[in-house]
Formats: sequence, structure tokens, C-alpha cells
Amino acid sequence: MSRIRAFRPRLFLLVPQGAAPRLRRHIGTPPRGRIAMPFGKIQRNPEAPPAGPRPRSGQDIDREAAERLDEIRQYFKDLYAGRDVVTRTTTPSGQELDWVPLESQTVGVIAEQPPLEPVVAPPDPSRVGYHVPFELVNAPESTGPPGTVPLVRKPLDRITPAGDLQDYLAKGIRAKRITPPDDPGTAPPAAADAVHKYAHAYQVVPNFGTEGFINTWRPFVQWSNEFSLGQLWVVNGSGSGLQTVEVGAQTYFDIYGDWNPHLFIFYTTNGYTQGGDNLGGYNRDVAGWIQNSSVAFPGMRVSESILNGDQYDLFLKVTLFQGNWWVQVGNEWMGYYPASLYNAAGLQNQAATADWGGEIVDDTVNHPEPTSTWMGSGHFPAEGWQHAAYMRNLAHQIDANGTMTALQGFPSATNLKAYQITADFSGKSSWGSNFFWGGPGGVA
Repeated sequence: MSRIRAFRPRLFLLVPQGAAPRLRRHIGTPPRGRIAMPFGKIQRNPEAPPAGPRPRSGQDIDREAAERLDEIRQYFKDLYAGRDVVTRTTTPSGQELDWVPLESQTVGVIAEQPPLEPVVAPPDPSRVGYHVPFELVNAPESTGPPGTVPLVRKPLDRITPAGDLQDYLAKGIRAKRITPPDDPGTAPPAAADAVHKYAHAYQVVPNFGTEGFINTWRPFVQWSNEFSLGQLWVVNGSGSGLQTVEVGAQTYFDIYGDWNPHLFIFYTTNGYTQGGDNLGGYNRDVAGWIQNSSVAFPGMRVSESILNGDQYDLFLKVTLFQGNWWVQVGNEWMGYYPASLYNAAGLQNQAATADWGGEIVDDTVNHPEPTSTWMGSGHFPAEGWQHAAYMRNLAHQIDANGTMTALQGFPSATNLKAYQITADFSGKSSWGSNFFWGGPGGVA
């Protein structure tokens, strides 16, 4: 049988006569004296990169600011559109109020308020003060029908904050820039350029609330995005798990649209890291607060004490009652925060710190010089009665039955050159546990 040889195709290149030597030179080793063609490669730009990002134009900055402001205003337009408004009134001081049915604020049942005990403090003939009156008590034409409660409607045309919506919902300058965090009971001493500055007295003690009087003034606030306040805190948790209920008197143009003092409430469930419905924020800017009173409401104007003249103070109380943190203002249970907003490591069952004092925001980012915003009356504590602001008859609640005991606070100030505190927790005064606080600012 003959063997079949495997077929192996061969490639033949037809080259014209006389061309073979040149072709061999072309497809083989280059001839001497000639340079080979370069292989493909990535080239690097020999120029140095520009320094930093391309600067934005003034038009870009203005457009972005307008978009942020529009976002904030639209947020409140949507909020107000969602209210079940029965009627709208204006207070004697010019605040616009939406009156909504009490039951419309929650899908559940409105909580039962605690028993109300009249506010009584021992008289002091040498220091006679006046309780802050409520505008609506003497202005029946500004109240809504029975069964409705007032919610403030902001003057959006007068409020022009510079930040975004989360900046606006935060307590002062955005929480991520706060140094120290707004937890004065546990914060370490702050650097002189910290955004938030305090003069306060706190007691780390398990408690179910706190009560006392805050002297109200109209402090000078230098910038619209800065504030000055006197307040109480009940606090539990730490870090991003920090949780608070806060009540006091505050001057803050970006929130209220004027330079006058207002009653405020604030809460956080997450260490001030995020504001929003059921997370934290001011007054009724976010969901969480349930309004109960028809005459005392978050955002209302409060009276101003007079240097060398009449002094006004506001009784405030916070208590955990039947699963809700109730807030009393004067002789009114103003409303409550449901304890269900909080967790077991925070304020769901009790607080760990009771705190009273003053706080200001110094915007060191946009205004690098030390702020001239006052704390309290703008006078140092050593100047005393009718000059410096005070807090008096301070106590904390030691059990769920409402038992109160005098606060034994630890006084602290973060910038003694600008703001100070002088305390008396001996209990020998008719003011019980008390302190004077405040200062003029203007010093780093």
C-alpha cells in the first residue's frame, strides 16, 4: 500500500528580477546608517499640571447659592402645604400662625399630659423678677378655634441662609464642623476657635428630666448664621448615638427672620450628624414634636430683660411621662417628643446628664475674626443682678414619680476671655441652685 505524504502548503513570493536584495533588506535587519521605525507608545505631557481645580466664576457661585436657597424655601413650602390648616392668624408681634387640629399631628392617639403643678418659687425681695407673658393669652383675636393648636409659618422672604438644607436643619454650623460636638456635658475643653462656645453647668446623673428658670434677654448677634441662646439639655448616649431634648430662648436670624429672642426646642437622635423628620431639628421644622398648648408654642417671641431695669425669666421643665418627653413652659404643657424617637442606649428610658447654660455659634469659617455675638445679656457674671443673665432654682428629676432634687452642677466655660459662669450650688439662696452667665464675645 503506497504511503500518502502529508500536504504542507508553501508560500512563494514572486519578486521581480533584480528586486530581491532590496526586499530582503526591507523585511529583515535595517541597513547600516538607517534608523528603524519607532514602536507605538503613550507619551507624557511635559508641562506641569495646573495648580488646583479651575476656579469657579462669580456666576457659578451665585447660581449654586440661589439653588441652595431655593431648596430650603421649597422644603418649607412643601411642609406648609401638607398641614391641615383650619385658619391662619397673626400675633401682635407679627408672627404668622397656622392653626391645625390637635389630632392631625400624628396617626396615633394624642398622649395624656402629666398633672400640672403651679409654678412656685420662693420670693426674693431684693431680686424681683417677672414671668415671661404669652402673647396669645392677651390676644384672643390671634387664636384659632377650640381643638386646634398653633404652628409657626416662617417669613421665607426674609430668611436667606447661605448653606444647603442639611446646614439649615443643623444646630448652627453644620454638625460635621462642630468642635466640640454639641454635648457640653461630656465635651472636652475646646480650642479658642471652636465653632460652638459655652458657659454652662452640668451634672452627670441618671435622671428623668429637669426644671428651672432662664432669664431672657435680647443679645446682640453679629451675623445672621450665628446664634445666642440660654437653654436646658437632657442628654444620653455618645458619639453618633448622642440623643438630646433641648429647650430655651434663642436669637437666630436665619431661623426666625428677625434679631429678637424666641422660645425654641431642638432634638437629635444621632449626635447632630443628620437633621430631618424623626431624626432631629428645630421646633416644627422637622417631624417629631407634638404640639399640645394653644398659647405657648415653639418659635414664639419672649420678653426682653432691661439693663438696670425689669427682669424677665421663663420657667422650663422637661419630664419623661408615660413614654413621652413632655415640655412645660410657664404653667403650660406645651407638647412632647415621643420617647419612641429614641433608642434604649439613648433617651428612650431615661437621661444620663442634666445641663443648663448658654451657647453661641462663632462662624470661624466665613468670619475668621472672633465674633462679637453676646451670650446672655452681654455682661460678665461678676456684674450680677440686672446686668448679667441668670438661671435659678435648677433641679433634676430623680425617679419616674416626679421627685425633684437640686442640681449640683459642674460649671464650665470654653472661652473665659469672652464668656463666663459664676455658680452657687450651696442651696442657701432663695434661688436654690443658680448661676450668672454670659459675656460680650469679641476675644479669641
